[in-house]
Amino acid sequence: VKKEMDYMASLTKRNMDICFEAIYTGNESEGEELAENDEIIDFTNNTLTKFLINLSGSVDSADEKIIGSYFHVLNDLERIGDHAENFHEIGVGLKEQGLSFSERAIEDIKKLNEKIRRMFDIALNAFENRTSDELTELDALEEEIDDLKKKLSAEHFNRLAEAKCKVELSAWFFSTLSGIERVADHLVNVGFSIIDPTGDTDALSR
Repeated sequence: VKKEMDYMASLTKRNMDICFEAIYTGNESEGEELAENDEIIDFTNNTLTKFLINLSGSVDSADEKIIGSYFHVLNDLERIGDHAENFHEIGVGLKEQGLSFSERAIEDIKKLNEKIRRMFDIALNAFENRTSDELTELDALEEEIDDLKKKLSAEHFNRLAEAKCKVELSAWFFSTLSGIERVADHLVNVGFSIIDPTGDTDALSR
């Protein structure tokens, strides 16, 4: 089960790379790969969830705790996959409407994505190797993303007020920021699942 989840996690990370490329450049050439990966992610989630439900009634208490954490991680990975699809649709939608984010907005999104990529590395390493060495950094990165989202939202409103940005882009931009924030939350859950089934960050200090 864990090996299948590790593979599922690698596909979600790959899909995040694909979708952000679509946002940056409008390039949707890898959309088919994203769709195929997402189909595998959904299938793996459904199949492993059913298997774990059947398995949970015949394991000891230690394995029962691990199974509980796996349920949560499966859900978090599946939700990240959904967000990747949404991000890709944003990139495609912008292109279809002849719109694109400004260079400033792209740079801001890239800053957030760099943090997300680092969070992916930490969360997947923690889950795959059962190590909590970098979980404090994972939690800190999630807080940085929350703060950046607020800062970038305020700056975008200022650009709108000064007529430096097209109003039509606002919904796309805010949707991207909100999606990134949620992905960060899911990655924290994945990383912290090794010490608490629900991904509770307070468990690190207990």
